[in-house]
Amino acid sequence: MNITATQLKQDTHLLSYAKDEDIIITKRSKPFAVVIDYEKYMELTQDIQKAKIQKKLDALESLKSFHLGGKSYKEIKSEVKI
Repeated sequence: MNITATQLKQDTHLLSYAKDEDIIITKRSKPFAVVIDYEKYMELTQDIQKAKIQKKLDALESLKSFHLGGKSYKEIKSEVKI
């Protein structure tokens, strides 16, 4: 649903439609804000987090091709002098 900022000021009940569909609020014919349902927002943020985690896991998986010279990460880290 597209509404103008003026319409929103005059008819705040329009926000009740956020449960059924996303609401795009425009100001001077340009997108100004987007209103979405909280549950949908949480789903979107969880999807983003899952994608970030998967990206990191894929990067770690690709590191398996590197060898640490027969030592574990903890052994190499313990040898580093600060």
